[in-house]
Amino acid sequence: MTSDLEKKKVEKEIFLPKKEIEEIKNKRFRAIIKYVYQNCPFYRQKFKECNIDVDSIKTTEDIVKLPLTTKQDLRNAYPLKMCCVGKEKIVRIQMSGGTTGQPVIIPYTRNDVNQWKEMMLRAFYIANITSKDVIQITPAFGLWNGGFGFHFAADEIDAFVIPIGAGNTRNQIKFMKDFNTTVLCATASYPIRIAEVAEEMGIDVKDLALEKMLLGAEPWSDEMRKQIESLFDVTAFDIPGLTEMGGVGTVGFECSHRHGLHIWEDNYIVEIVNEEGEVLDEGEEGEIVYTSLNREAMPLIRYKSGEVSAVVNTDKCECGIEHLTIKRIRGRTDDMVIYKGVKFYPSDVEQILASYGIKHYKIEVGNGVRVFYEGSEDLQPKILKDIKEFVGFRPKLIALPNGSIERFEGKAKRLVRV
Repeated sequence: MTSDLEKKKVEKEIFLPKKEIEEIKNKRFRAIIKYVYQNCPFYRQKFKECNIDVDSIKTTEDIVKLPLTTKQDLRNAYPLKMCCVGKEKIVRIQMSGGTTGQPVIIPYTRNDVNQWKEMMLRAFYIANITSKDVIQITPAFGLWNGGFGFHFAADEIDAFVIPIGAGNTRNQIKFMKDFNTTVLCATASYPIRIAEVAEEMGIDVKDLALEKMLLGAEPWSDEMRKQIESLFDVTAFDIPGLTEMGGVGTVGFECSHRHGLHIWEDNYIVEIVNEEGEVLDEGEEGEIVYTSLNREAMPLIRYKSGEVSAVVNTDKCECGIEHLTIKRIRGRTDDMVIYKGVKFYPSDVEQILASYGIKHYKIEVGNGVRVFYEGSEDLQPKILKDIKEFVGFRPKLIALPNGSIERFEGKAKRLVRV
């Protein structure tokens, strides 16, 4: 951090005791409900339609009385119909990634940008990223929020920042080598591509100065993490976050024990719901619903994120963090495949393929399920057995020569519907 005082502040917020977390959460929850009712016509109308008396909302237990917010609501609100502040207070906008049709625009006040930075500083603290690090930021700098959160925090701690953005993998590797990059910020699948190109260039990625990676923007399996860490000899952290909640790194981070994602409950309420919107119990998998407690321009109440996870721990973690822990994101609801009564996500198949050293694959869903992978046909009996045993169906497996599957420098397109 830029000062010992700021570092202590970040440390205090990370290690808040549960009682204090609950006090802050309830206070901010009551305040944000009144705030959106007073300042957002969308929520005022929605609460009235549901006969909600905002004065009766006292604690977070009352959250189930409130209606859910959907991505379609955000599309309908384009450009700024759900904003709680005047245009003169907006300092930037970002756009939610992966949308089609009408864009989903998220506005930010100066306080919102600072909140984004502060949440990312928590991740940097946990990962022990300091001013001594050289931080290479490979996600795009544009309407998609990818690179900005990393940059805000890296700039705050006076680190050596390489804001290189997306693409040109050979140049990425040249900069890592020439400037001794120690921290790589990237989409989860990109390190595999970097390693492949580095080999073509005659560079062993283990010889790079890289020590840590902060990877996100797409689901990735534990087995893929093992591959990345083994290839580069680094520690790879999963960094969640979505634009609707402020951007990459806002909602939480995983600690060194890596038993799941710690959600910053003093800033966000997380619920896991089923397809009917009913809140599920601890351990049950469903869709993550977020409520932002500390955003200003466009706080969202009970936002259906499309992300799939489950609460795994509400108690204190071994690391000392008492914020809620959820499973790493398994996938998105729109990526779920139902085949012969079996529900699965691309990450379920990836977990098995990666355990056999397979790095590149594609799942094609149409008249059946076909899994293309780069590797030996000899692996097929074992892979089929594992997919049947652990996922519950038998796809058609197709082995391909190296280089046959399209490479990506951003999010990898693993699932194709035909």
